[in-house]
Amino acid sequence: MKISVILPVYNVGEYIEACLESLLHQTVGQENLEIIIVDDCSTDDTQQRAERYRDQFDHFIYYRYPENNGSPGKPRNKGVSLSHGEFIHFMDPDDILEHHAYGLLLDHMQPEDDFVMGTMQSFNEDGSTFQHTTFKQHKLKKQYTSVSLAEVPFFAQVKIGVVLKLIRKAFYEKKRIQFTEDLRNGEDKIVDTLLYTRADAFSYISEVIYHYRNREVGENKSLTHQAVIDAIRNDVFAYELCAPHYDAETLPFFKMNALRSLLWKVLDPEFELLTESEQLQCMEGIHKVVSEYDAQVLDLYLNNEKPIVNLIHHKAYALAIEYAALLRQRRESYYRGTYLVRMKNEQQQFKHSKSYQLSRMMQKLHLLK
Repeated sequence: MKISVILPVYNVGEYIEACLESLLHQTVGQENLEIIIVDDCSTDDTQQRAERYRDQFDHFIYYRYPENNGSPGKPRNKGVSLSHGEFIHFMDPDDILEHHAYGLLLDHMQPEDDFVMGTMQSFNEDGSTFQHTTFKQHKLKKQYTSVSLAEVPFFAQVKIGVVLKLIRKAFYEKKRIQFTEDLRNGEDKIVDTLLYTRADAFSYISEVIYHYRNREVGENKSLTHQAVIDAIRNDVFAYELCAPHYDAETLPFFKMNALRSLLWKVLDPEFELLTESEQLQCMEGIHKVVSEYDAQVLDLYLNNEKPIVNLIHHKAYALAIEYAALLRQRRESYYRGTYLVRMKNEQQQFKHSKSYQLSRMMQKLHLLK
């Protein structure tokens, strides 16, 4: 058995079957896969759906916690402890894997590599797709073979990383890499940091291997009031845990990774509903990440958000909040415009469809009567 796929699940009954089917149809064959589902005490029909697969296929393992842990960190660690494969892959249960993903990754995994990674495409519930900004940078549009982070420091800015990596289990355990179990979000950022900074070598392919499900229209889904505050605190805490592992060359790139997550939350519509005091407290926390940023690196990855970063850097928090509101309005206008264009295109396609033409014909016949 080559690959152990670790799926932490919680109330994903609506999506889990699509995820599992994408694993069952991998070109490497089911005999090379071990699928480990760790249920964090779901309250929907996730358990029933997962158990059906476990009962039908020998290479499925299902483990259920009696109480919810509140974070995917502990279920992921449990999955590793249950695994038997030479490689491990952490996957989210509402996403979909490209059918030849593992075949591609194994083909490019070199003997000296500790992990190999590919790219992802995001998709909305309406079927529209988009590429994450992380992978639009030209340096990530080509292949890298057996490199270290010191050679390619810009990989530290890749925001979504763990689910894109096929990891050699012996390396993972030897380096004592684990997920932090008490973080509600940001725990994958810490593991990603340890993978990059402790790996002797890794490879990268620019092909899409992973399809990330975005549950809301647009590139970001809205957070709740308290979730915005907690998420920003978590991101700052995760940054403080990760930063010491980077050196002077790689830390500026990781700052972009952390800032991208933080500014995503500042631009969330729910941030605007926070009290003035809460918004200012969030900005003060973000200042810890902004300090001593590299202006050239910022231009490369966060050019549109540069004014906010500069204002936070100079502790002009009120102005930063005002500018964030302006960017938020622009983004909402963009999404509304994109939606209207898509609707117009769909209407045009429908008007040229046989169904629409037949409908028009039936209407004319009805009028003739």
